[in-house]
Amino acid sequence: MATNLNVRDVMRIKVHSVPPEMPLPELQREFLEKRVSGFPVVDQGQLVGVVSRSDVVEQLVTERQVAETTSDFYWDKGEFQEVPAASIDEIATRVGQRIEGLRVNDVMSRNVVAVRADDSLEVAARTLLAHHIHRAPVVEHGRLVGIFSALDLVRLFIDRSVHID
Repeated sequence: MATNLNVRDVMRIKVHSVPPEMPLPELQREFLEKRVSGFPVVDQGQLVGVVSRSDVVEQLVTERQVAETTSDFYWDKGEFQEVPAASIDEIATRVGQRIEGLRVNDVMSRNVVAVRADDSLEVAARTLLAHHIHRAPVVEHGRLVGIFSALDLVRLFIDRSVHID
């Protein structure tokens, strides 16, 4: 492996991030437009989390469970009456209403595995492997400066100027 190279030599510096206050419907549009499955979450220049499609799916599952188990009540003849179980359409409407009000910071992961720009490629690769992830934000002093991924290593090895020992 080219041991004299660091993360900064292979990382991607054009990184799209999202703010923590972004509504989930807008986040979904970003996933589709950028054709990615996750984003770093940045607030006032600081990396505060990461959000992925799977975070949103987990929240959808939770919201559906809440919608299915939450009964509606109404007041009739001096007492509360329970509305019969919600239909699929009612559940979908409830989930949609709840999701509309959620923001990135409601679903993002706050425990971010990151690497530093000055880390060796070996240290960065071991970090990805140890955490079973394919990419990690690159930070300097808490600020997002790039993204390092396993594909960056693959690109490096394919480049004819780098030889594997």
